[in-house]
Amino acid sequence: MNLNFGINGLISVRASRPIAVESSTPIGMAVTANSDEIGFKKFNNAEEGLKWCEDENITDGTLKKSLLGIYLQGVSNPLVAYIVKLDTDDTKNRDAISKAIEKMPQAYTITGIKPNLLIAPDYSKDNGIGAKLDAMGAKMWATGITCSQDNNEADSNTYISNFGSRFLLITNGVSHIDGLKISNDVMIAGNIAYWDNGGDNGFDPFGWAKDHSNRVIRGISSATRADGTFIEYIPMGDCEAQRLRQKGMTHIVRDEGWRQYGFETTDIDPIWQPLDRVRTFYRLLETMIKSIKWARDREADILLYVKKSIEEFFRELQGNNVIIGFKVYFDMNKNTKATVTAGKFYLTMEIQDVPAVRELNLELVYVDDYSEVLLNFINGGE
Repeated sequence: MNLNFGINGLISVRASRPIAVESSTPIGMAVTANSDEIGFKKFNNAEEGLKWCEDENITDGTLKKSLLGIYLQGVSNPLVAYIVKLDTDDTKNRDAISKAIEKMPQAYTITGIKPNLLIAPDYSKDNGIGAKLDAMGAKMWATGITCSQDNNEADSNTYISNFGSRFLLITNGVSHIDGLKISNDVMIAGNIAYWDNGGDNGFDPFGWAKDHSNRVIRGISSATRADGTFIEYIPMGDCEAQRLRQKGMTHIVRDEGWRQYGFETTDIDPIWQPLDRVRTFYRLLETMIKSIKWARDREADILLYVKKSIEEFFRELQGNNVIIGFKVYFDMNKNTKATVTAGKFYLTMEIQDVPAVRELNLELVYVDDYSEVLLNFINGGE
């Protein structure tokens, strides 16, 4: 028996660990440019990207105008651009953009930034490009944003029918900025990133849990279909924009300023049609997976503190109106003697998010209950 002579000490922890959610929302862009520097390029924000374009004399392609659209939303968030050298043959550009989107899962390894929003400005009007954004969004737990360039409701319906995903936000048309036409997926990506971080309300660590419909799109003179016509929008009745929103298409409409109208997916399950719920659940799950890595390969009694850490995290979310309530437990039906022997455990977390107000019905009812008030008045108070 070996003795450790003297006085010995040991440090251990029996406490909940803090869990913090990343509030910044990096944007991943597959873009073209008249540049010899191709592949992944990281920018700390859109302003830095525009400065790089100026220094490198980048004038053509989708990179510069996409950076401008994001910059005008007032957001300062990391950007990862996969730059494709602009070709005179747009078919080659399209194929290169498709391959660029496939590389987006490598962005974190190469740049240290994991995109949460994915766009391919001007090219996602192609169904195949939209499908790639959807696939990579699902793989990365990110939101792909596509932008059709349809000029009528029938064609928009056809475009929408190609998708049925919780990882995709579908929009349409262009925004007009100083003579430029910028694809609306750019404007909406910048708008989402701006409000994820708190927007006009200042820094909000839980801005990403909100519905970003009915937010003002900054810096634009108008938003139209590709051919310059306006989509029909009537705030108080049936209209083209409303019908398309019910099917999962988001637009930018004029309603006391130019605003984003819609924040829904095309998922077949109504539970996952509100995009704010999808983004909330996947960001929370990703956060918790990262935050409890310290418990991996440790003794099983450490699971008590894993559970406590998550419960404290959910209390914080509840206090900040992200969730209504929660329950965290090790389900005895899933955790059996066999799974415990194998060192395999299941922790179930039940939560309900705070829903956004998507429909409020006002009923104005005529009654004659107050006729006596009038009669008493005209009778001089008798």
